Amino acid sequence: MRAAVRDDEKGMILVNVLLFVAIASGMVMLMINREELALDRAIRAREAAQALSVVRGGEVSAIVALRRDAIEAPESDHAAEPWAALAESGAPIRGGTFDMAIADAQGRYNINNVMSPQLSDRIMFRSIAQAAGLSDEQIAGAVALVREYGPITDLRPIRLSGIEPERAARLEALVTALPGHTDININAAPPAVLTVLFRDPSVVDRLLALRRRQGFIARADLSDMNQTVPAGAGFTSDNFWVRTAATIGGTRQEEAALVQRIREDKRIRVATVERWRNSAVPPEVPPFASPAS
Repeated sequence: MRAAVRDDEKGMILVNVLLFVAIASGMVMLMINREELALDRAIRAREAAQALSVVRGGEVSAIVALRRDAIEAPESDHAAEPWAALAESGAPIRGGTFDMAIADAQGRYNINNVMSPQLSDRIMFRSIAQAAGLSDEQIAGAVALVREYGPITDLRPIRLSGIEPERAARLEALVTALPGHTDININAAPPAVLTVLFRDPSVVDRLLALRRRQGFIARADLSDMNQTVPAGAGFTSDNFWVRTAATIGGTRQEEAALVQRIREDKRIRVATVERWRNSAVPPEVPPFASPAS
């Protein structure tokens, strides 16, 4: 009897020991997993910080280039100038890659111009909105929205004025939202905007061919075609889109900025006036070029 009891006690002790070992092993595995998660978070945070510093560095390089351009070539702004050559696609950097897109932001009509007391600004918007297929009621609604709640910082609120998505998309290809009052830069305007400005498809075709050939359009070129500079248009810009992204390891940071040149007492200051990150980047910001382009 005593031998049987001792065997039972030994068996219970063995079961308890095995149970304790199993619990201890589980706790060790849990601690290892938590340490791995903490290490992974630390690596991700470090990568994100490095990527963001690269992104901001790209923005600073654009600011420097745009200020230099305003000093050295103040008479015209176009994509054949050195600032446009800053664009990168998949450029190798330590631990990852870097992307950058920079573009003139004044190639389209600034919808905040409708806040101006000048009737010509609202007439220009009506012409552009009609080209996008908007009705008179939709045009009036968009103008009322901007005049009541503006200046707006991007075009997404315009869709709230009752414009169908298809027409809103066409309008967004012709207009933008910039601070203050701006002219359309003929050197950055897409064909549809040039058609509204010059109202003659043959003139637009000649201007586009000239722009492709020499990289820009000058005032003298319009004179040679017996054309004048349309009201609300010009050849320079003070607003530019700068979009940068960096991938470090498994972490990607993306940022878009609206950079503005500000002229004060014969001095030129260039600064970021608006900034968006990751999914908040507005649709009118230009995309990155594909590696094959």
